[in-house]
Amino acid sequence: MELSPYLERLGTDLEKVTALADDSTRETAARLIRAIEPSLRMALVEAISDATAIVTADLDNVVAVVRMEGADPVISVERTADATVPVPPATPPLPGEDDADARITVRLPQSLKQRAESRALEADQSLNTWIVQSIRRAAQSEPGQGFPFSSPSIPTPRRVTGWA
Repeated sequence: MELSPYLERLGTDLEKVTALADDSTRETAARLIRAIEPSLRMALVEAISDATAIVTADLDNVVAVVRMEGADPVISVERTADATVPVPPATPPLPGEDDADARITVRLPQSLKQRAESRALEADQSLNTWIVQSIRRAAQSEPGQGFPFSSPSIPTPRRVTGWA
């Protein structure tokens, strides 16, 4: 689903709203829309993801999934064989963890993102759910206890030196 037409429509609406303003105000509005475009794109993707979650929850024998191809979401709807969709067990929340959501942006190499998407698909989870559960498991691990902090074949340095 290409999001650009929706974002362009917002830009056009902002231009109409500022049509009677002075040149400086119109230029500021144009810069503003360019500056908030990534946030608008993320908000649209979140709304689409929420809608697919509602579809999955409300309809029997249907699983709706959103995956990203480049900067645009792709929605797929699949029918399941039985009325119940198996849900992998959730990783328990950490002590003191609240229900408030926090948003972060992480830039990954494309190959790592593809591997993560494959793992999420294998686990029958959205990429977001898979990442959250992976971080929870990592946060519950003690350093030196394995994933993701150490590997027997890769020594973990105790000290970092150099320029930052």
